[in-house]
Amino acid sequence: MTDLSSEEAREEALELLDELTDRQLEARWNDGPTTGAVLRAVAANPDRVRCATGYIHPDDDWPATSTVYVRPERPFRIAVGPSQFYGPFPGDPEYDEDEEYVHPDWCECEGLRQYIRDELGLDQQYGPDEILPDGPRWLPPDADAGEPAQWLRLWWD
Repeated sequence: MTDLSSEEAREEALELLDELTDRQLEARWNDGPTTGAVLRAVAANPDRVRCATGYIHPDDDWPATSTVYVRPERPFRIAVGPSQFYGPFPGDPEYDEDEEYVHPDWCECEGLRQYIRDELGLDQQYGPDEILPDGPRWLPPDADAGEPAQWLRLWWD
């Protein structure tokens, strides 16, 4: 739905909400939001929410979204730590289980998690594994390229 206009994204989300089964709408990828919550958020706020990536469970027709783009009503300051994205990961020789990435005091990722839950209706069980700014290189086709919008890519790995 990233390459659709806002109205096209809304229409596609509404169609999928009608076509998918209850089980399909309850699918989620790695503690991220359910498929139904993402589609309802896109239908209600296509200028603020888009889904980009989905998976099909190998045993069932079970669509789940791993990546959601959001454009909050206000900018959120997000700290990004290298350990969050590039490793080393458990099992790597240089991995240190005592080393944790600590967000600086000014980081607002918790506020963003509350916003996407309370204002946009995403029902994730945990925060995303990655929160990355993803604009202005990515904008829906009907977006104003001069708009100082902050699109964020939320990814549940």
